[in-house]
Amino acid sequence: MTRHIVVIGCGTAGAATTLMARKTSRDATITILQDESLPEYSRCGLPYTVNRVISNMNDVIIHPESFYTGKLVRADLRLNTEATKVDLKTNTVTIKTNGGSTDSLTYDALVFTTGARPSTPPIEGLDASHVHRLHTFEDAKQLQAVAKKGKTAAVIGAGLVGLETAEALHTLGLKITVIEFLPQVLPAMIDDEMGTIVQEKMEADGLSVKLGTAAKKVTKTHVLVADRETNNEEKIPADIVIVATGVRANTTLAKDAGITLGERGGIRVNKRMETNHPNVYAAGDCAEHDDLVTGQSIVSGLGSIALRQGEVAGINAAGGKAELGGVVLARTTHLFGLEIAGVGPTRVAAEKTNLPILAGKFKGSRTAEYFPSEEEVTVKLLAHKETGRLLGGQVIGPCAHQRTNILSAALSTRMTIREVADLETCYAPPVAPIREPLTLAAQILALRYERLQERKQKK
Repeated sequence: MTRHIVVIGCGTAGAATTLMARKTSRDATITILQDESLPEYSRCGLPYTVNRVISNMNDVIIHPESFYTGKLVRADLRLNTEATKVDLKTNTVTIKTNGGSTDSLTYDALVFTTGARPSTPPIEGLDASHVHRLHTFEDAKQLQAVAKKGKTAAVIGAGLVGLETAEALHTLGLKITVIEFLPQVLPAMIDDEMGTIVQEKMEADGLSVKLGTAAKKVTKTHVLVADRETNNEEKIPADIVIVATGVRANTTLAKDAGITLGERGGIRVNKRMETNHPNVYAAGDCAEHDDLVTGQSIVSGLGSIALRQGEVAGINAAGGKAELGGVVLARTTHLFGLEIAGVGPTRVAAEKTNLPILAGKFKGSRTAEYFPSEEEVTVKLLAHKETGRLLGGQVIGPCAHQRTNILSAALSTRMTIREVADLETCYAPPVAPIREPLTLAAQILALRYERLQERKQKK
């Protein structure tokens, strides 16, 4: 009997689900419902279309419609089609097209890959025509058009999307002010002292950064902000306003159907990406699962994880067997000439889970000390104060992402900080120092942990 799989959403997770379902079963019927006019495209690539680093916007479209409908994938891709209701008792999905027509589909396996929606902060005036977001392909097209005429821009939110958009507009010659409610930039990605490195580089490049600052009102000419400590108000000139205050899992359809949500608001799944209902799965930014390091529920919001989740969901929806390996939240970006990366929880995130933390930091050179190079690498590591197990790390500097990939492997195998310190690494004067900054940071932290243990034993 032919198995019918319905995938709701065609972002990274939805596309991965579809491809792995087809690889698992050559006979299954696969229908993809996509409420946008395009199939999968890279949302992470959108900031780079604004200043035309990616000159052709269509280049962020991963596969054309014909790829899904062709002989290789053989899926029924329905663009501009919204799933409006899921009935778990009858295994049906009600759909509506942009033209207003409705229909229903039956399924044997259903996969929610509904992604996330931008969160809306309580700021007056966000409905103004010069206020933009950068979440969809159409958002990027609109921002690219208005950026040519802009002179000043206020970016509300100093997370990844906010800073990547700020950099794009800055390279176009706009005067940029970044407004962040919390006391650091990239608060979900790195710790405060690492954030200071990024902030100082931004300010050196001519951007204004307002931390610990609440945006209160948007007008035609400015954004009214208030310092959170002093309540002093200030008007930030802006003919373009970018709202980049994060996203929330898009779970309305699943919740209305009776699918269980997790404590973080995502669709709760297990290692097989199964929900609480048989033959119903979820993957990507709408899915909630456990973090390997903290054991806490998370909604990752990372494309790399969405891809892995979608592959697992696709295999299982098609009748195969697969599980998602441990998730450690490896993340990276490149901003204002700095490569930035992190893995595992930040110190703030770890402390919220009551993990006892030891931290160590080292700043070194990318090359041998005597070699002519001014490229610095800063590494910060976190370890469990009682067991010495590595909990996470952050790197700023050349090859930050590759150093963080090493930490990702170390976290996944539950290595101790001493084991990281003892890793053998490459050496050549123009390429790498004789002692890798990553292992030197680990050595500092390992010695701190070992001395702490010695003092405990003496008591």
